[in-house]
Amino acid sequence: MTAAFDGVDAVVHAAEAYMAAGDFWRAESVLASALGAHPNQPRLLTLYARVKLGQGDLAEAANSAHAALSVAPDDEYAMRVCSHALELQGRIPEALTVAWRTVTTHPHSHLAHHTYARMLSDARRPVEAMTAVNEALRLNPQDVDALNLRGDIHVALVELDAAEADYRHALQLNPRDASIVHNLARLEHQRGRRWSAVRGFIAAERLDPRFGEVVRRNVGVVVSGVLRRSAWVVLLVTIAVVATYNIGEDGGTTVVPRIIAGVGAVLLVAMSIPVLRNVPGSMLTSVLRQHLTLVVRVLQLVAAAVLGAVTAAVGALTVPGVAAGFLLLSVPVVMIIGGFTGERLW
Repeated sequence: MTAAFDGVDAVVHAAEAYMAAGDFWRAESVLASALGAHPNQPRLLTLYARVKLGQGDLAEAANSAHAALSVAPDDEYAMRVCSHALELQGRIPEALTVAWRTVTTHPHSHLAHHTYARMLSDARRPVEAMTAVNEALRLNPQDVDALNLRGDIHVALVELDAAEADYRHALQLNPRDASIVHNLARLEHQRGRRWSAVRGFIAAERLDPRFGEVVRRNVGVVVSGVLRRSAWVVLLVTIAVVATYNIGEDGGTTVVPRIIAGVGAVLLVAMSIPVLRNVPGSMLTSVLRQHLTLVVRVLQLVAAAVLGAVTAAVGALTVPGVAAGFLLLSVPVVMIIGGFTGERLW
């Protein structure tokens, strides 16, 4: 059972505590009971809208927020909740209109400007978003979320140095904010610093396990890129091994293809080392489970490295030659499969 509470403040406090604990059902029960006695109380209506947002009932959330605004048209909290509910429903023009009215009605609220900036950014209007977020930061220079958002907007405007400065400033203010760490990692990847990016992605997941899925996806992109590049070397090694076998069978000299096979094997090992050094085994296993084509590519890489090393050291042998022939045929097969599954191989 849910206990009864006397007074709006007590109800609000109790409902917010339930929401913080993730118990939206109890929060709804408390608020519904209070709204029975105070049906036009804007704070209760606004908080009820938030509960409905948490439950995924977007239409009811918007209705409750509108009801709060019908009683208190200039209530900033109700306006922000209403704009968010409209945004989640996909009613972007209406959401932006409410957010714009919030900043014009409450020009000294950094939260109002921040909300408007975020919506403009999500609507791919970065120039306007930058104006709004700058105003939010003028009003509250230590707002970590606003600094993080401005970094995102700088990225959209391809102002990468400014983005990094904002991310690092935000990280100084809150070193354990996983979203900032993740955004910095994405920026590193955009600049071509793939292994620095991977370390950042993994650090973000350690700070907040909720980033696990997106981190695995991002790490998968990096690993896939390495394996795509290695596929060319796999082709070169397999051709060299097959050539060594055929030339050896004809009694010719196999020095050149053996050297190519050996150098290719070394290159494949060198390309694998950064992956093994920067991606924890558990993370790599999770990534490979989600991308079965990557598993095949890894097997191709390992097989080519072994065959190349054996051929370089020993020379023409039947088993490596035949195995390399099958491996050579498998590369285009995997490419075709990747085309059907949407995974780029080249």
